[in-house]
Amino acid sequence: MNYLEISKGQEVAYQLAGKSIAQGSVPLVLLHGFCEDSLLWDPILPFLTDLPIILIDLPGFGESDMPKTNDMHAYSAVISTVLDNIGVQKCVLVGHSMGGYAALDFASKHSARLHGIGLFHSHPYADDEARKDIRKRGMEMLASGKRDLYVSQLFNSLFSPEFAAKNPEILRIMIERGKLIPPEGIAAALETMMNRESHLETLANLPCPVLFLTGDIDHLVPLDQTWKAAMLPKTAQVSILESVAHMGMFESTEKSAMAIVDFYKMAVAG
Repeated sequence: MNYLEISKGQEVAYQLAGKSIAQGSVPLVLLHGFCEDSLLWDPILPFLTDLPIILIDLPGFGESDMPKTNDMHAYSAVISTVLDNIGVQKCVLVGHSMGGYAALDFASKHSARLHGIGLFHSHPYADDEARKDIRKRGMEMLASGKRDLYVSQLFNSLFSPEFAAKNPEILRIMIERGKLIPPEGIAAALETMMNRESHLETLANLPCPVLFLTGDIDHLVPLDQTWKAAMLPKTAQVSILESVAHMGMFESTEKSAMAIVDFYKMAVAG
């Protein structure tokens, strides 16, 4: 793991994987989702060994310090700072769920640094009032000392019932990891997501291709939302994972990895 001071008293953790990053190469940057860290990507890394990869722990998660402000800009600023520190000009950026929101915020400011962007179980829409209410209730649970219960309920809702029944150990590990995250980090992320902007216009104006990789039973990112969003970019690739909910890197590991690899190759080839 590498540590980079991005402001006084605040460090971000990141690691390199796969092929070494040579001068002028285009890394694949992977951003985890809510209540996760860069370990999320472990299942698919064996399929990505030919690619230069950067994995970032977003502020408040994994080994990265808490953000100084609770807004999506704090996440996207970390991405640009890490790229600058490594000496990377352009990348392919893929984010899972909340990581996709951070990727879109980065794209809205630094589209020239992208060969492509991937939304893995993610979307460009801002929270509606119903979703904001859900996040507020989560923040109330955390404030009342119920972090462990919140994390358990969260991860039990992210996998398909069939996958969870057949793979209880994976679910247990994800819950245990989530319980290691400070409640303040989880609450900060909830507030950040609740207040994020819509990025429909960002998608419509992107010069690079966009990957939409999602599950056909993902209740958090319904297929109709995905298809509507996929109409916006100039170039879009849509990959639907069958019988998959919100955790394709576990529920359909090889197909998820191959969709990312194929998109990376297409995006870099131009």
